[in-house]
Amino acid sequence: MIDTGRYLIGAAGVSGFGSKSTADEVTENCDLRSTTAIITGATSGIGAETARVLAKRGARLIFPARNVKAAEEAKGRIVSEFPGTEIVVMELDLSSMSSVRSFVAGFESLHLPLNLLINNAGRLAHEHAISEDGIEMTFATNYLGHFLLTNLLLKKMVQTAEETGVQGRIVNVTSGIHGWFTGDLIEYLRLISQPKWYVSLFRVINVKRSQFDATRAYALSKLANVLHTKELSSRLQKRRKLQKIGANVTVNCVHPGVVKTRLTRDREGLMTDLVFFLTSKLLKTVPQAAATTCYVATNPRLVNVSGKYFTDCNETTPSGLGSNSSEATKLWAASEILVTQHPKAAFDPFS
Repeated sequence: MIDTGRYLIGAAGVSGFGSKSTADEVTENCDLRSTTAIITGATSGIGAETARVLAKRGARLIFPARNVKAAEEAKGRIVSEFPGTEIVVMELDLSSMSSVRSFVAGFESLHLPLNLLINNAGRLAHEHAISEDGIEMTFATNYLGHFLLTNLLLKKMVQTAEETGVQGRIVNVTSGIHGWFTGDLIEYLRLISQPKWYVSLFRVINVKRSQFDATRAYALSKLANVLHTKELSSRLQKRRKLQKIGANVTVNCVHPGVVKTRLTRDREGLMTDLVFFLTSKLLKTVPQAAATTCYVATNPRLVNVSGKYFTDCNETTPSGLGSNSSEATKLWAASEILVTQHPKAAFDPFS
């Protein structure tokens, strides 16, 4: 009750900010003119507001997008508000591992530095779907694509940090819904996915549809974001200790809060509108929802802070499963196999 009361009135936490703080407010004193940032999902909602505010503070932005036209339109809106902003639009489908690799190759050809990676894009697939790599679509888009993207960009981020002396930051946007998932995450992923070779051979997705629940699949993907943060932070810290000054990059995850965005676009209607009306007092505006991402991405108080979970611009604790180091390690091992280019490898993590 106390926490709910603090949320409703927007009481500030130890950071000086709270649930009512906006992205503009938390970045008020930031100068990002030497910062290059990649933001996934920057065409609408929280991602678009995050991009707008970082541009306002002077950052150079890279917009990876499946819908290039929408990304160009988002770029146009920002440039019209902040003339001189440098924004590069590039094609990326996060559900496709080959598309992720192509994007990274294209980005590397630009010979730009990389200070900030914000893994913001997300989807909630209400109908069961399988990616071209044989992975359930929500998991592939929200987590696995970001896992590969982050791993492939890490070398550039470490190099940029070494050359500039400025710590790089990775921000994974998750959700409090990650706590809704219980059970064996690898086993559930196996139940709702199919290996690439099977789909290719039979041209049919013979999924156990009774096993698929859209909300549970979404919660799984968001739990994976939390576990990815935990394991990557551990690996970066170990590498830094071994190399003394190497791997000067941090990674944290954020729960932006509850806000009506395009994430619900597949299920618009009377029931959705009714739910949002009844919970309207708990909803954030988009500028408020983008605040935690912008705070974790830019605030100087968070130098050397890594592997943490933030909500309302303050550090808090994820679910028990989200805090489990062994689960994080297990998921990482499975993910490395899932993103391999060998078509039959999708079976291995489920053995």
